[in-house]
Amino acid sequence: MDSDVFDVHCIRRQVGSTGLVIFERDDILLRQKPQFEDQTLDDIDADFVAMLQDMRDLDVRFGFISRHLAPPFDTRVRIDSATLTRLLDDLLKVSGALPDFWIDAACTSDLRQRQPSHSRSEVDLITELTGWYEADLNRTVLVRKAEAPRVSPETPGLKEIFYPGLSARAPSNTSRRATVGWLKMMIKHALDLE
Repeated sequence: MDSDVFDVHCIRRQVGSTGLVIFERDDILLRQKPQFEDQTLDDIDADFVAMLQDMRDLDVRFGFISRHLAPPFDTRVRIDSATLTRLLDDLLKVSGALPDFWIDAACTSDLRQRQPSHSRSEVDLITELTGWYEADLNRTVLVRKAEAPRVSPETPGLKEIFYPGLSARAPSNTSRRATVGWLKMMIKHALDLE
């Protein structure tokens, strides 16, 4: 497995080889909390991690985009973005669900030229990820929180799946496990793995 760590805002490696699934990290893998509140292991969705293990078994290429709002070395924040990413990466690694990439979208490096680039659009970031992994945009999926706005109508082929975040209240007749099962089915369908 090749691992290429560019800076504190980006980890990139080649693990999977099928399609490309881009997850929003916050409130999908990791429950969002107020800025100064500590994260705990209970803030990680265990059912979602089990689905990632299944995706890894299917050799699906996947990773996470985060939008860490605090400056990387803000002394009021108890854990900086890079440390949180490394901890999550280690946790998913021992869980058998190691991602291909982690990217902080608020301040990230250009994946090809390693030049700093702040506040890039999601479309640019997705385009760079598909280019680096040589992924077909028709087999690329962006999993977003249900309330997120659509990326861009000019991105032909990209499939977006809107997923209720951890903070969202599921309907009383739907379990969290069933919701994760639905997401897995939607990803497999989008990648033609069924």
